[in-house]
Amino acid sequence: MDSPAGGRHRRPTSPAMRVVWAVVAFLGAGVLGLFIVLPRTRFLRPRRVLACELCQRRHRRLLAAMVVLACLSVVGFGLRVSQKARELPACVADVSIAEGRRVIDPQVPPRGSVRSTVRSVLTAPVSGLALAFAEVRGRGLCSVGDPPITLAFVPQSAEHPGSMVGEVFLSSPTPRIDAVRAARLARHESRHVDQWAVCSVLGGIGLLPVAYLVDSTVYPGSENHFEQSAGLDAGGYSPPPDPPVGPRLWVVAMWTGVVLLIGRRRVRWAVRTLVRRRSTHVPGRCAVHTPGWT
Repeated sequence: MDSPAGGRHRRPTSPAMRVVWAVVAFLGAGVLGLFIVLPRTRFLRPRRVLACELCQRRHRRLLAAMVVLACLSVVGFGLRVSQKARELPACVADVSIAEGRRVIDPQVPPRGSVRSTVRSVLTAPVSGLALAFAEVRGRGLCSVGDPPITLAFVPQSAEHPGSMVGEVFLSSPTPRIDAVRAARLARHESRHVDQWAVCSVLGGIGLLPVAYLVDSTVYPGSENHFEQSAGLDAGGYSPPPDPPVGPRLWVVAMWTGVVLLIGRRRVRWAVRTLVRRRSTHVPGRCAVHTPGWT
């Protein structure tokens, strides 16, 4: 890779370190992380990183974020493996699991299928982080459903009785629910586990929370696509409106503005390139980080 002065730039990373960074990127951001760091698809090319001061800063921030996410994933995976080593009792009761009734003669849930094992591995990082929170604030763990999910009793507000995080359902300490309703809810939350597994592979532990937030703001309530995929009736949601309300336009405009704000420099570079058919940059900066129309 030649420099303007005729010398040669030092490669930003050795082949071994590129493998290490690829592993870190996948642990932190899944396939999206690999897309960012792989040589033929990475957003920040080595030539640009070496030639542009702002690209170097952005590259360092990106790598730091990858390291943090990868560390969280490894810690969460370790916590989940540690919890899996302890056999949890099944969440069973004669009629209900409400009103402070104790579980009598708990049973160890049967070993899961191959599908259950695969999704347990894929969701282990975020499940372990949820368990860490449950161990600090919770009041016990048990297993329910097929494939099984872990039920953790933690304080919840009256308006928000429970949340599915990986394979761990963070529930109110005294959920008022009968056995039939509990079985249907377990199937609903099990589908959310499938969503966590897929999103963890595609974008790491942070993809599903971001995607759910965006979808829930554009399509609130029963029109949320994640909840519809998991089953509205089983999850206790009301039927979607008929006719559908559709996306909220002001929210779509808001998220569009956020995307344009984040990518404003690339938009500026694209417009300049389309208008002038070229992209001239100032010394010390790449074409994307060159302001104005020089």
